[in-house]
Amino acid sequence: TTPPGSNESLLGGESASGAPEAYADWNVPEGFELDADVGKEINTLFKASNLSQEAGQKLIDFYTEKTKEAFEAPFEAYKEMRERWRTETKADPEIGAKLDQVKITVHRALDSLGDPKLKSDFVKAMDETGMGDNPTFIKVLNRLATKLTEGTFVAGNGPSPHGQIRSGVAARPSLAQAIYGADGPKTGLAARE
Repeated sequence: TTPPGSNESLLGGESASGAPEAYADWNVPEGFELDADVGKEINTLFKASNLSQEAGQKLIDFYTEKTKEAFEAPFEAYKEMRERWRTETKADPEIGAKLDQVKITVHRALDSLGDPKLKSDFVKAMDETGMGDNPTFIKVLNRLATKLTEGTFVAGNGPSPHGQIRSGVAARPSLAQAIYGADGPKTGLAARE
């Protein structure tokens, strides 16, 4: 009589789960490709570890998921950084409320360089690197652009009183004025008195 729940002999029943004779192709998510040589190395490693097809597939799934997360992490960080910069720029007291005018001023300065390709390449670099969203970068560019571009209309108020001479007046006293004074030499009765 066999004890209850023990109907199989040691060599009977189904074989223990373990490494198959040959593994079937591994399933990888869309966007991944399993190199044939790497697949052979995986099969050898899994076989040496006595992993079943199911256990091996779980490891493949785990690895591809972690690889995908690691691959996407820098892109997510970059996206979050740009969103943070945009929020900070819009809230900045110096430039936030007048972003349209800042953009016009900066582009006017870039146009004044006289090289459309240089401007285009610079704008492309700002877009690709995200620096065109950085509040500090925008403020520096705006301040430089403001100094380089035309400001408001300048009213003509005449010459400056400092360093300029009225017409018809000598810049320095003549030799006679230096000797005799501004009124010139005194002659006749006025000189004798």
